[in-house]
Amino acid sequence: MEKEKKQAEALSNDLAMRIYVELIGRNTQITESGVKMNSSAANIAALSIRLAEAFLKADDEAVAAKAPVTTYKLDGADIAAWTK
Repeated sequence: MEKEKKQAEALSNDLAMRIYVELIGRNTQITESGVKMNSSAANIAALSIRLAEAFLKADDEAVAAKAPVTTYKLDGADIAAWTK
């Protein structure tokens, strides 16, 4: 379980970093006289982490929704109901 947890954290961190780079690129203006950012880097980093977590959660839910049902109970009464 520890290995899976570390892999999930690494995936989340990688995704957060990719989101951060994208958002920084979109919110930074570099000119001859300086650099201008419309948002603080710390706020963008926090947002990136939350967006990565939300994306991975939604992805897990989508994958789970497509998974076949493997936990079900079939009784004799259920089979008898099919013959009626």
